[in-house]
Amino acid sequence: MRAFSLLTPALLALATSNCAEAARNPKDSVLLSRIKTLTFRKDQMTTARRVSPIPQLECIGGDAKGLYEVDIMRCKNAGSDYDDENVQWTCQASLPEEFKLGSTDVICEGYDSPEDPFVLKGSCGVEYRLMLTPKGVEKYGDRKSSWNNNYGLGEDEKLSKGISILFWMLFIAVALWMFFAACIVGGVCGAIPEQDRRDRTEALHHPGRALPDTRVPALERRDGDE
Repeated sequence: MRAFSLLTPALLALATSNCAEAARNPKDSVLLSRIKTLTFRKDQMTTARRVSPIPQLECIGGDAKGLYEVDIMRCKNAGSDYDDENVQWTCQASLPEEFKLGSTDVICEGYDSPEDPFVLKGSCGVEYRLMLTPKGVEKYGDRKSSWNNNYGLGEDEKLSKGISILFWMLFIAVALWMFFAACIVGGVCGAIPEQDRRDRTEALHHPGRALPDTRVPALERRDGDE
């Protein structure tokens, strides 16, 4: 009887803990660190609760981007770095010999918040980069320099480059506008001397009057000059 009386509080505490855990973690949530493997498929969307669904598979870069689309990718839980929730994943996919996987990032939706260690079931997707192998370079050419120029730049670098180009375009446009405004308003470009302007104005009012010869007179020919 004494043993039962001692066991009862422990059972009650365990039951209370389990009920609280069940209330805290609904059936459609799972602790991210407990997920062992994930399978992602082309043209499939994730489930969503707080945010919009995303593609399960999305190629975000690499010199082979746009040349091939991965059909199925499997990612395996490879442990954590700093804590149990900082999960690292190793991903594999069956690819033609011209292609190989670059970096991969598994993204899941936190159930209650972005920092929630529990994630919504079915909400995980993977972003990957697709690269060319040496055989791929032989077949498709070296696209690495083009990829570095277009896809290798981060969003901040792209924005900074765009702002710089826009600034110089505006600067040149303003400079040209100021130049032509000075020409038109101030008469700087091809200005007619004031005296010539007055002579031409008088000639317009008196058509019979000849304009003065503004040419530089030729040197007088001296005797004996050939």
